[in-house]
Amino acid sequence: MIKLLRGNPGRRTLDLSDGVHPEVAIPDVPTHLSLDARKEWRRITAELESVGLISRLDRSALAIYCQTWGRLLLAERALSAKQKQAREEGLDEAEAVFTQQTPTGFLRESALFRVVSKLQQDCDRYLASFGMSPSSRSRVKASDNRQGDLFGEAQGDAWNSL
Repeated sequence: MIKLLRGNPGRRTLDLSDGVHPEVAIPDVPTHLSLDARKEWRRITAELESVGLISRLDRSALAIYCQTWGRLLLAERALSAKQKQAREEGLDEAEAVFTQQTPTGFLRESALFRVVSKLQQDCDRYLASFGMSPSSRSRVKASDNRQGDLFGEAQGDAWNSL
């Protein structure tokens, strides 16, 4: 804090994390989210709130994660449908899912499989932003700024002792 007042002559990066404690609160669900994204929003916001890792400031980042999750589910369903179709036609399921034939007859990696892989990587990156992966959990700090109950903790204790 003194460096903030006097200036930072050493020009080293200041650790300001101790001074940032937004109120723990679930932001409103964005209206543009798909059905799957909305389901993920409801699921994950409750979990993040219980551990103090969400605030209204996180709305955009969380919307990006949830929408990416919804798209990943859509792509996974498309892959499953492709696999089912191959099975029904007696084709090699792995080849049908992982490869596609070019107009010239060559086999290449399936575009749908690449989309799924990219969405998985994106989801993993967004999860790390909120401390929702094992390795990132140690790098995030929960906010201790929680809204108190209606009567405040002190009065609540007084009511319980009666």
